[in-house]
Amino acid sequence: MKITLLTTLPSLIENRRIKEEVEARGDTFALVDMKEFSYKVINDTLSVPQMDVLLASDVVIVRGIFNAVKSIASLVAYLRAKGVRVFDNNLSSHPYSIDKVVDVFKLALAHIPTPNTVYARSFDEYPQLLEQVGYPAIIKSTRMGKGVGVNKYDTKEEAAQYINELKSNDANAKSYLIQSYIPYEHDLRVLVIGRTMYAMKRIPQSGEFRANFSLGGSVEPFPLTPEIEELSLRAITAVGLEIAGVDILIEPNGKKYILEVNHTPGFEGMEKALNSNIGSKFLEYVLDAAHI
Repeated sequence: MKITLLTTLPSLIENRRIKEEVEARGDTFALVDMKEFSYKVINDTLSVPQMDVLLASDVVIVRGIFNAVKSIASLVAYLRAKGVRVFDNNLSSHPYSIDKVVDVFKLALAHIPTPNTVYARSFDEYPQLLEQVGYPAIIKSTRMGKGVGVNKYDTKEEAAQYINELKSNDANAKSYLIQSYIPYEHDLRVLVIGRTMYAMKRIPQSGEFRANFSLGGSVEPFPLTPEIEELSLRAITAVGLEIAGVDILIEPNGKKYILEVNHTPGFEGMEKALNSNIGSKFLEYVLDAAHI
């Protein structure tokens, strides 16, 4: 079987793990990098780089698409029409990989608990909105992942300084969200693959409030409870994903919040925390779920 990974971020460590698991099965692996997506139309004929590789594939796994999303979603539809089985984690139905504005909106519509969140299109509204949310407050980028672009401000003076920096750099307010800071006891990542779930606790480095494994946080197993499973399943259903990383904050009183639902979750940290081959479980699921 020829299995092709279609991505715009070939450097993701999970791409290497997928390659390892494909080859361990005795199958053929190819990676198609669409980071610099381009095409030509000459004499009414469309030409896309590496289209021949994609069309010759038995299964195409679409993962880590961070640019040219709508064009690649159209390409996925074309591949399916040509009889290629594709797993795209529902990219075609919600053509974005990171859009925290939309995801929080979907979670709210489904009445799933999240930190208090406000979204505005003008930095002039931020001082009043931050007062409504209360301090400490989080200002985060809506288009970045792995904890990057997430900042905590304890006072209005600190927040005002950051807002002025954003203005001076011609940043756009619509690219940010304001959220209340949750003084959590546990920061969890629940990896959902279909209906199978894995959980780990993420522990931030000293002096850091972000517990992301990618930022140097440590990880350890965390027991899944029926409540955590049900909350995670509700979250990925609301956002519309089959595979996702659900970030959950738990307060000392036990109250739980969905912080984010990640469309392209890493599993290196989960493999380390659980000492388990998550890559093989991922591949097993996507090969079964891929369809025309």
